[in-house]
Amino acid sequence: MRIDGPTIMLEPHAAQAIAISLHELATNAAKYGALSAAAGHVEVAWSRTAEGRLSLRWIESGGPPVTPPMHRGFGTRIMENIIGGQLGGEVRFDWRDEGLACEIALLIA
Repeated sequence: MRIDGPTIMLEPHAAQAIAISLHELATNAAKYGALSAAAGHVEVAWSRTAEGRLSLRWIESGGPPVTPPMHRGFGTRIMENIIGGQLGGEVRFDWRDEGLACEIALLIA
């Protein structure tokens, strides 16, 4: 696992949403994705944009081949609801052959 990003202070509701999202991503990576394989790797990186937005990227590699899900699972819906619905942010999933890439963007002021 590789983690990289500047120190950023978050409001409690944003911190909780990010924590839940990372928990969902890590759980799925351990069950089905990169963290389920010995050679698997996850990179988590974040930055703050000039507009005051948090941009967080989760990128998996080295795991089993990935195929897009046939339906949105519970974790995906939770992430979309708390990031998009409650915080007005965005969650994008890209099920690439080499592993899941997820980007979370939200205004942190």
